[in-house]
Amino acid sequence: MRRTTLHRIVLLLALLLCLLCACRTQAPQPPSDSSGLSSRHPKASQREWVPELDYETQRRFDRLFLEAVRQKQKEGIDAEYELLRAALDIAPYAPEALYEMAVLKLSYSVYSDTLARAEGDSLLRQAVELDPDNLYYKETLATYLANSARYRDAIRLYEEIADVRLSGETLATLEWLYKTSGDYAGAIRTLERLERMDGRSEALSMEKFHTYLAMKDTEHAYQAIEDLCAEYPLDLRYRVLLGDLYDQNGYHERALDIYRDVLAAEPDNSYAQISLLAYYKAARADSLYLNLLHSVVLNPRTQSAARIEAMRAYAIDNIKAQADSTPVLRLFAKALSEPQESRDMAELCAYYMIERNMPTDSVLKVFYRMLEIEPDYTKARLQILQVMLQRGNMDRVLQICRDGELYDPSEVTFYYYEGEAYYRRGQNAEAIRALQRGTERIDEHTDPLLASDIYALLGDVLHDSRLADEAYLAYDRSLSYNELNLFCLNNYAYFLAVEGRELDKAERMSRLTVEVGEVEPTFVDTYAWVLFRLKRYEEARIYIDQALAVLPETVENASVFDHAGDIYFLCGERSKALEFWKKALALTDDASLRKQLRRKIARRRL
Repeated sequence: MRRTTLHRIVLLLALLLCLLCACRTQAPQPPSDSSGLSSRHPKASQREWVPELDYETQRRFDRLFLEAVRQKQKEGIDAEYELLRAALDIAPYAPEALYEMAVLKLSYSVYSDTLARAEGDSLLRQAVELDPDNLYYKETLATYLANSARYRDAIRLYEEIADVRLSGETLATLEWLYKTSGDYAGAIRTLERLERMDGRSEALSMEKFHTYLAMKDTEHAYQAIEDLCAEYPLDLRYRVLLGDLYDQNGYHERALDIYRDVLAAEPDNSYAQISLLAYYKAARADSLYLNLLHSVVLNPRTQSAARIEAMRAYAIDNIKAQADSTPVLRLFAKALSEPQESRDMAELCAYYMIERNMPTDSVLKVFYRMLEIEPDYTKARLQILQVMLQRGNMDRVLQICRDGELYDPSEVTFYYYEGEAYYRRGQNAEAIRALQRGTERIDEHTDPLLASDIYALLGDVLHDSRLADEAYLAYDRSLSYNELNLFCLNNYAYFLAVEGRELDKAERMSRLTVEVGEVEPTFVDTYAWVLFRLKRYEEARIYIDQALAVLPETVENASVFDHAGDIYFLCGERSKALEFWKKALALTDDASLRKQLRRKIARRRL
């Protein structure tokens, strides 16, 4: 008996020892993953196979992960990536690290980097599988899938979210996903869930109506609108919608009866008026259409939006048919003679007139009418300003700009053209003041090209006022906003060359003007003159010849012929130089230049 017991104990100890050895030599392996995901990261159903970390290893993981989160807050993306990678080497099954790495890859990989996006996609799915109760992870994945047009997968996830955390936002997203994917039945089911949760509402009923229309389920669409009509009997919009539905489905007489009933109860109902106008137009009932159109457009009790909509449809039809514009313009004139709630009718009229190529003066009157209705409407004032600049009417330009500055003081364009108008009139001091006020309005929202132009013009006026140093500072500011402002580069280089200052800088700027864009004779003349001042006479002659080849012999170009004479003189062609000087003398009416030219001609030298 004793031997038998001992024998059994020995056998049990041997069996236990074998089991312990087996446990030490072979770790448990997760079942094979048939989903195609990496076997390194098991599914949620396999979470029992994820080994727990010992205390020290968990501490090391926590330190790395928390530092990664800190780097994320600091936007240290590279550091965050390295820390997450190290954390995942320690704990490859940690859903929080998988999630953050997924977001990192999906957020910062370029769209064309399909490998990084695929890795991000896989990591995000693994995080959700490992921690399926984390709705934040699940919602992130669902949003990503929706944005990637994988609507069916996104819907499945949002349905799971809704089962746990039912909210109006989640159901609204689900409804959108169902409609976007073309599953209108799913959209209707979701709308019904919203009704059960929040109760029936006008907005939900209208959404159901439009969804039934998209499904071409007219029976339920009729029912949805009829329910709205019954629930909101004083809101005649739904009666009009019911009429529209009848009309679209061929029940025209029934639709007409509804429109007339609505207008009998509420003669100024805009919805019924617009629908009835469309009905008459489709039925080619021209006289009825025109009578109702005039009634709608000219009735001060009609809502402004309805008047505009009716007039827009009439104007567009007229443009498409290229029909007589007289009746359209006559109706616009009558409408605009009445008090206006907004500028919309005048703006529509202006665009119609431009489309029909009406005279500029006629269009201008409408823009002025816009400003009567809405004095701070900058767009209309800028349109008028453009016309006055084209006509060279500087008095009107000044008035328009001053008014514009009062109503819209942040619009730098007004200061620019006010300065230009004063400059053209020879009022340099006033021009400088206007332009300086404009520079004070420049901020981060200002178009950099406009900012560059206003400083460039300020530089021109300052130089013309014999304030060269201030002018060069303005030119530098101009080029800081637009380093390719060619007119600024040209004028800056020319003035430096005339004064013999910073000629190397002048040459770089002027060369840029002749290398960029189309050839401008004035720029070529400046470059030739800069080369002349640098004593590169043969090069200068090449460029001055290019300028002379295209420049007409006008008063404005007298200085170019003077430059040509100087260049040719120092190239040793004195008789040719004399011809150019004489031509410049015949062209110019500038007293100072005429005096210089006479001296050169008389002495036959510079």
